[in-house]
Amino acid sequence: MKRAFLLIVVSLLVLLAVLLFNTLKVKEPNETVIPLPVFESALNESEMTARLSRALRFATLPDQPQAFDGFHDFLRQSFPLSHEALSLKTFGHSLLYHWDSGEDCAPVLLLAHQDVVPVSSPDAWEHPPFAGVVDSQFVWGRGAMDDKGSLMAILEATEALLADGRAPACDVWLAFGHDEETGGSEGASRMADWMAEQDLRFGMVLDEGGMMLPGSTLGIEQPVALIGIAEKGYMTVTLEARAEPGHSSRPPAKTAVGDLANAIAALQENPRPAGLSEPTRKMLQQVAPYQPFAKRMVFANLWLFEPLIVKQLAGKPETNALVRTTMSPTLLRAGVKDNVLPATAEATINFRLAPGESRESLLAYLEEQLPDSITVTPLDTFLSDPSPTSEIPSPAFERLAGLARSLPEQPVVAPFLLIAGTDARHYQPVSDQIFRFMPVALSQDDLPRFHGHNERLSREQYPRMVRFYAGVMLGEE
Repeated sequence: MKRAFLLIVVSLLVLLAVLLFNTLKVKEPNETVIPLPVFESALNESEMTARLSRALRFATLPDQPQAFDGFHDFLRQSFPLSHEALSLKTFGHSLLYHWDSGEDCAPVLLLAHQDVVPVSSPDAWEHPPFAGVVDSQFVWGRGAMDDKGSLMAILEATEALLADGRAPACDVWLAFGHDEETGGSEGASRMADWMAEQDLRFGMVLDEGGMMLPGSTLGIEQPVALIGIAEKGYMTVTLEARAEPGHSSRPPAKTAVGDLANAIAALQENPRPAGLSEPTRKMLQQVAPYQPFAKRMVFANLWLFEPLIVKQLAGKPETNALVRTTMSPTLLRAGVKDNVLPATAEATINFRLAPGESRESLLAYLEEQLPDSITVTPLDTFLSDPSPTSEIPSPAFERLAGLARSLPEQPVVAPFLLIAGTDARHYQPVSDQIFRFMPVALSQDDLPRFHGHNERLSREQYPRMVRFYAGVMLGEE
C-alpha cells in the first residue's frame, strides 16, 4: 500500500515537473516588426476617402451587370497609372491585373472581390447602403468591409507606388472576382484555372478573412491580428419529409412538418464531434506566451488539457465554429394554407465543414442520424471541402506578420481557421502559401456588420490598409 502511494506521489511530481517545464519554455518571442512603407508623394487621404465613397455607390449585385460596367469605368478613371503600367485580362466581370517587376522570383497574388450581398432592410441602416456617406469617422456603405475596402486599398497602393517610381520586389497579380458571394465559379475559379494553365506558381496569396480584434477574444490584453491559414468547407443540403395531405382538423400521428422538425432537432442535439484542428492548435500555441500563468500552462500542455480547451471553446457560439463542423437551418418550406396538412416539408441546412471533415463523411453522418422517412439532397450550386492548411512558419507568413505588428495597434499575430469562405480556396492549385487577412482593427460589435446592417470602414484606418498592401508588394527592399 505504501509503495503504491509513493508511486502515485512520484507520478504526480513528474507530471507537475513536465507541466512546469513546458510552461517555462513558453516565452514572448523576439518577433520581427517590418515598418509600413512611407510614400515620397504623400497620400492624399481625403481624395482616397472620396474614391472609396464613390466605389460604394455601385450596387455590384449579381443581377446588376451595368453596375459592374460602371464600376470598371470608374476604376480606369481613378487609377490611370495602374491601368497604364499593369496589363489587364477580364473573365466576365472579373479583373486580373499583372504588374511585371522584371525580377525572376515567385510572384505575389492579392485578392479582393467586387460583388456585394443584397441589403434586406435598408431602413435599418443609419445611412443609405449604396450612398457611400462619409462622416468624420467612417465611410458607410455595403461593401466597405466586404470587400471593396480591400480592393480599393490595393489599387491605391499600386497607384501610389507607381507615382513614386517604385516597383514591386517580384511580379504582382491582382485578382478581383465578381461572384465571390455566390461561390466564385465564374470569377475566381476561372482565373485560377487560367493561372494553372500558364504554370504560374505564387509565393504568397493574400485574401480577405482575418482581422485585428480585441485581445479578450483569446484571453490576452494586447490586440490580436488573426491571419487565416485555412478555411472551412461549405455544403448545403435539403431535408424533405413526406406525408399524406389532408384536413388540419384530422391530423395523423405523424405529419411532414413534424417529421422535419424532429429531423432538425436530432441534428442539433447530435452535433459533429469537436476537436482542435491544426490551425486552431497553432493559434493557441502562438498566444500562449501572452496568457496569465495558469492559462499559459494549459496552452503549453495541449497534450493533457485539450479536452478542457475544446469543451470551453465549444460552449460559446463565437468559438464553437472553430472546433467542429456546424449546421445552420436557413430556409423552411411547407404548406399552402393554415387548415391544410402539407404533403411535403423541406428545410435547407447549411454546413461549414471543419478540417478533417469531407462531404462524404458528412453525408454518412446525416444518413446515420436521420430516419429513412427524411430524404437528403445535397445542393450542387456550391460545394467545397475544407482547404489545406498553409505551412507555417514561412517567409510569406512572417512578412505579413511583421507588417501587421507595425500597425498602430501593435497586435500579437496568430494564425487561425477562417470559419467563413473566400475566393482564396480556388487558388490552392497555384500556391501552398495562402493567407486570409484584412489589416483593419474591429471590435466584436463590428462583426455583425459583415452581411448585416450599417457596414462601414474607419477613415483613420483606411490609409494604413493602403500602406500595408504596398508593403506586401514591395517585399524586402
